[in-house]
Amino acid sequence: MHREYLPMNVAALMDRVFDIYKTTFLYQFAFSIVISLASSMLLFGAVFVFVIVGVIMYAAFANEAAIIVIVIIGLLILLPLYMAWVYLSSSGHIYISKQAFYKEKLTLPFKETLRALLRVMSVGIAQFILMLPPLIFLAFVFIAASFVADIGWDLGQFFVLHPAFIIIASIIFGLAFVAYLNIFALSVPVAIFEKRLFFSAVIRSFQLLQGDFWRILGLRVLWFFMVLLFSYSAQGLLMLVFGIITFIGGDMYSLIGLWTLTSIFQVYASMAVSLLIAPMEGIMSALIFFNQKIKKDGLDIEISLEHLSKTAVRHG
Repeated sequence: MHREYLPMNVAALMDRVFDIYKTTFLYQFAFSIVISLASSMLLFGAVFVFVIVGVIMYAAFANEAAIIVIVIIGLLILLPLYMAWVYLSSSGHIYISKQAFYKEKLTLPFKETLRALLRVMSVGIAQFILMLPPLIFLAFVFIAASFVADIGWDLGQFFVLHPAFIIIASIIFGLAFVAYLNIFALSVPVAIFEKRLFFSAVIRSFQLLQGDFWRILGLRVLWFFMVLLFSYSAQGLLMLVFGIITFIGGDMYSLIGLWTLTSIFQVYASMAVSLLIAPMEGIMSALIFFNQKIKKDGLDIEISLEHLSKTAVRHG
């Protein structure tokens, strides 16, 4: 068995993420740029058309009902487009990670991501539906507590409660909700590689997580904070540069002027940081998926046989 396909612990997984990120950086970054530009143009076109249609409808009807209809139509058009952009980006990073993990030739997987888009979006719909029960439960508890506290429907009275109670309750629900969301951790790779749809992909994700659920949850939370720290560090470095220049300038007017003159640069710098960070989540999801498949389904044997088959063809 090849050592690179042995089951990985948390430290090995995180090291492997950075290894694959370095190996595939140019392809990941190029894919992010192409998808971001194409999606931005499509979204801009959709918003432009929506605004024109909205103005025409409002001019024709000029009432509250028309505004509500315009907003609903806008959400029905723009939300799926935004959802497609997010899942296209994530799927592409996962496909490129798979190429590196399997030691295949690196390519930009536009065709593969488009073919898998409907499956991945079906998983997104399933996740949205499954997130509703805990949110409904929270609303029920909130309303029930208001009546027990004799507040009734005057929910604003909750803000007079002791801050410690609100903070503790929020932390408890937040932790429980994050743990619940971990069920979906592998649903996108499952939809991509196992070609599953809707709730079937979520169920399969949970099956792969069994036995390692809390360990993977801890890994994903740790990874989230590491990426967040990297993002804020990069943006903080930019602010430090502005601060140093302001110090040299000697007054706040220098900072205000500098901030105004470099506002466009700041926007592009933030976008660049986002593009650099975007592949990491896809790489992590892909590696956790492959690691669980190695543990439960013998994926390492499948990969080794595939390598042997390719070697035999080349020497045949």
